[in-house]
Amino acid sequence: MGKALTPQPPAWIIEALADDDRDSAQAVIDLLIDHNAPFLGRPGVQRFRRAVFDAQRRIVGGLLGEFRTHWLHVDILVLDKSLRGSGIGRALIEQAEAAARERGCHGLWLDTFVFQAPDFYEHLGFTRFGTIENFHDGQARYFYLKRF
Repeated sequence: MGKALTPQPPAWIIEALADDDRDSAQAVIDLLIDHNAPFLGRPGVQRFRRAVFDAQRRIVGGLLGEFRTHWLHVDILVLDKSLRGSGIGRALIEQAEAAARERGCHGLWLDTFVFQAPDFYEHLGFTRFGTIENFHDGQARYFYLKRF
């Protein structure tokens, strides 16, 4: 009779990271950056942020984005309802485009819902490159880009 095999512990474990465990999260990001580097280089992630203030210095809108792998991703663009159609949204996008061009980016990309601003982005020259139909409760989610 052969020798009995002793069970070996697994060579890996999957576990949740705490929200404040930034070091472990960064280690995961670093793994991806190392993998992508031969293909994309090592562009650092930097934030692009603009806020719109009213006369009382209350925030009434803004644009939050990040430069990622040679593109500026617009995470959030929002304006108070009273300011929509005023040209401020266009000005925010123009500032984002200028900053992206200055950094040598290929363009901007973003996503929006059907009930948000697809017509606004198309009017500014963005091209829809993807759609998730029925993303939630019948609402479509659109993905746009604008190349320079």
